[in-house]
Amino acid sequence: MSYPLHPILPAPGHFNAQRLAPTLLWRSSHELSQNCQVSMDLSVLTLLAGVSIVAQGRYDLKMPYGAIKPTTINILGVAGSGEGKSPLYDKVLNVILESQRQHRREWRKRLDDYHGELEEWRTDEKVLTQAIYRKQTKGGTAERDRQALRELHQRQPEPPRKFRLLYEDTTPEALFSGLVTAIPSAALATDEAEVFFKGAMNRARSHLNSLWSGGSTVITRATKEDIVLDDARLMLLLMVQPGILQKYMETQGQQARDSGMLARFLVCAPPSIRGQRFYSVHSSTEWDAWKQAEARLASLTRENLILVHAPDTPREVLEFTPEGAACWVQVANEIERQMGPGGYFEACPDHGSKLAENVARVAALIHLFEGHEGSIIPETVLMAMDISLYHSGHFQQVFMPPPQEEQDAYRLNEWFNELRQFNWRIMRYNDVRQRAPRTLRDKRRLKDALEVLIVQQQAVVFTHYRTRYIDLMPWLGPPDLSML
Repeated sequence: MSYPLHPILPAPGHFNAQRLAPTLLWRSSHELSQNCQVSMDLSVLTLLAGVSIVAQGRYDLKMPYGAIKPTTINILGVAGSGEGKSPLYDKVLNVILESQRQHRREWRKRLDDYHGELEEWRTDEKVLTQAIYRKQTKGGTAERDRQALRELHQRQPEPPRKFRLLYEDTTPEALFSGLVTAIPSAALATDEAEVFFKGAMNRARSHLNSLWSGGSTVITRATKEDIVLDDARLMLLLMVQPGILQKYMETQGQQARDSGMLARFLVCAPPSIRGQRFYSVHSSTEWDAWKQAEARLASLTRENLILVHAPDTPREVLEFTPEGAACWVQVANEIERQMGPGGYFEACPDHGSKLAENVARVAALIHLFEGHEGSIIPETVLMAMDISLYHSGHFQQVFMPPPQEEQDAYRLNEWFNELRQFNWRIMRYNDVRQRAPRTLRDKRRLKDALEVLIVQQQAVVFTHYRTRYIDLMPWLGPPDLSML
């Protein structure tokens, strides 16, 4: 059956910045990018992660097909050392951290009160227990005292809940226990995710998947009571260096893909901007849009305070307008079609199957962050589609890289392009081995990369008087060999 509507999915790699340009999300992300000197791609997703952290505990999303889903998104940022991950991370999460610090002081006061109340309660319990014992030894029933003890147990003081939205270097048991004893909404967030990928947290994949989906999960413990998580919310914000992620993928990557954990992530792996970040004594730092964004994050953070005293407080459910729902359905159907033979997501159906839901969740977060009233409109869905589909390319770049020889060929041709700008056409083969990017000085890798470029007609290898040369511009025809 043919699909009657005009396709709306963007072409791979295309991003419609004009659609997002007027939004607070885009304007504040631009200021973060400029002032923290970090990629715009990473700024947008990190800010969306911040919104998810403070929104997921108070808002759910009703999908067009009726299911209620969390507003949780998982974010993976892949960037090398010195690319600005930490300044960006600190800036976005500072509002949440400051709120946690403030309420930690209040929590300590409540904890002191709790300890005092608990001592009084234990004294009352001891008095009643002894009274029951004395009456029983004398042949009495002590029914009044028993009833009083039962009522006392019902009034046992409970420790105060801590307002904690962010966990960093933690164990699965500590994190999941915190979702029970603190507030039932949190984020595992770190700008150095090596601990996650090398630690026990990564092995809790099934629990992480259940929480992302909004389901229940039980953490079984050998010597302690099981941890039961019903209707809790947990999102992941992980920033990691490429080398660490590569080693993880070599050892556990297939398991992570098969489990579906990685498919749930929105991934950002921007090109390096090192060498392009310059200061000027005449430039001034502007934070106008960010101040508005920070105020909005602070407002959403405060909405979570009710969970300290009433953790079972129902969440507000966001919905789509009929037009917004129809727009999302079209996006979902087009993604589904692209998972078929020859489609863009044919080779990554795990990722494709979660992408439409991520679009819906991102739309809900944009709706909240922008302060829109009512239901989610088509324009917001299209913004979410642009962001999610663009970063889908990053997912494939990170988790489905081309063969090594093709990556090397691309890197070698980029170096050749720098030489071509100066009309450098002919190079001795050995000079290339000595001067090429370091990883390509290996004899076998250089040979394989050149074979790819020869097939692509980007280079030609020839011999002249027993010396091998490389023609960097074979499309210009036979070179003049008289100057060799």
